[in-house]
Amino acid sequence: MAEPLRTDALVIGAGPAGLMAAEMLSAAGHAVLVAEAMPTPARKLLMAGKSGLNITKDEPPERFLAAYGEGAGRLTPMLAEFGPAEVQDWMRGLGREVFAGSTGRVFPKEMKASPLLRAWLGRLAERGVRLETRWTAGVTTSPLFEASSFIAARAGICGASRFSSLAFPSSSVFSRFASDTVMPPDLAFQS
Repeated sequence: MAEPLRTDALVIGAGPAGLMAAEMLSAAGHAVLVAEAMPTPARKLLMAGKSGLNITKDEPPERFLAAYGEGAGRLTPMLAEFGPAEVQDWMRGLGREVFAGSTGRVFPKEMKASPLLRAWLGRLAERGVRLETRWTAGVTTSPLFEASSFIAARAGICGASRFSSLAFPSSSVFSRFASDTVMPPDLAFQS
């Protein structure tokens, strides 16, 4: 039998939510493995980027929160920590210039997702994040895999239009997810 693969954290899904989870975990010093079923990461992000990649909105916090409707109250502390200004700073930290259009929507200057994704994947690789593509279901039950934390960032659960942050009480792991929706804890995390 092969030696089990060991890592501090396994992130299921290499979309924006999974990549942000990997970024925060690796920044906190954790060894991270991102498992993606598709042949390439962030395919929906690249598709969205074909029409300009509206990454956030540059507007007052009250108006930004109002877009979340009933969920605004729960998201307030998270968006106060990682709201539109922080999203723009995050993009600039990846070497991407941003601008706000006439409606307040924020775009990368090149109006494409691919340069942003390449810079993001480069930063993750520099931090030692390992990306495995073409992985399928059953990864976490395999005797060939051991992880101290498991984070599911599935496209069906997470959207990709606004950034918010979620804290994992176990393992003291913190992550930021790209999401319009509140992810049910029982579907999202297991440790």
